[in-house]
Amino acid sequence: MNVKDKLIAIEAAAARHSTITLHDAGELYVENCTCVKSCDDSFITLCVYGMDITVAGTPLVLESFGVDGVKVTGKIHSLTLEEH
Repeated sequence: MNVKDKLIAIEAAAARHSTITLHDAGELYVENCTCVKSCDDSFITLCVYGMDITVAGTPLVLESFGVDGVKVTGKIHSLTLEEH
């Protein structure tokens, strides 16, 4: 295995792990989010490797979606994790 293949394998392995950080029930950060399945004022569903994360709250705002992850703000009531 050459260096390029090793780096690709390391990157793929890292993408299988997500970190979820909740600050004071008002800001949520999710790393390695692959897509946003749904988004409205009360529910946001995010996809990470192997599961969906549903955020419930009012009013929820998807602040950013990028290489650093996803930021959701609003009054967060609950998080639901569901394997797929």
